[in-house]
Amino acid sequence: MNKMMTFLTAPVTALFHRKVYEDAAKSSAGRGVLYCLYLAGISTALLVMFLNTRVMPQADAFVQWTQKNMPVLIWTPAGLSLENGKTSAELTHPKYGKIALFDMTKKTATAADLGEAYLLVTAQKVYLKRSEGQIEERDITGAAMRQGQELPPKIRIDGDIAGKLYQNLKNAMAFMGVLILLILSFVFALLLNILYSLVGLLLNLMRKEKIGYGAIFNLTCFATGVSFTLTWIRVLTPLSALTWPMAVNILVNLVFMYFAFKITDQKEEAAQA
Repeated sequence: MNKMMTFLTAPVTALFHRKVYEDAAKSSAGRGVLYCLYLAGISTALLVMFLNTRVMPQADAFVQWTQKNMPVLIWTPAGLSLENGKTSAELTHPKYGKIALFDMTKKTATAADLGEAYLLVTAQKVYLKRSEGQIEERDITGAAMRQGQELPPKIRIDGDIAGKLYQNLKNAMAFMGVLILLILSFVFALLLNILYSLVGLLLNLMRKEKIGYGAIFNLTCFATGVSFTLTWIRVLTPLSALTWPMAVNILVNLVFMYFAFKITDQKEEAAQA
């Protein structure tokens, strides 16, 4: 198995194949950095797959329900009103419960006014539930808009508008969201392995054949990749029902780091021979 293959198959073969670590120990630190990027790419692809198969269908169904059940609102620079002439309405989902309240008579609101709802809309303000007992208010009148911004005299807000906004957000996230996710995953993996490499420095002191920091970092990256694989196996299979504390990941990483540093110590192997 050449170096390219030990790199590409490492998420699996690092569990049992010593050649993965031997190649890592003989390479520059760039191999470890590229491996972090490789794992970040795999993680991003799996997360996107998970979102597309598990989360997005539910989000799509919720937006479709909202399009059918959302009351029609009329916005003018003075504020909001309900198109049907009523002063109050509510949006209650059969599964998720009370989503939003609409009360055009209220001037101010408290957390108690929202109750179980996540959103309270009045003629001039929107109140968002941030946490239990805490709300955030936002002015939605023309006076609160950016100075110099030209405002239409009237906007009809219905379910179709909500659906279009959702679709635009979904399209934007299809590219930008994936890119941001990839960058964040890569940075997280890189920083995590830099921290673990401090343990690698200690493990290097136990070796008969000492190695430079580049090799230490590489061994760390490939060893900690094992917990990455085990975590995704658990998430994507029925094993997700099992409790998996962070301490288990830390223990797995340390065990495989010790294994990696031990089996790549050429002088110790020569002495035993």
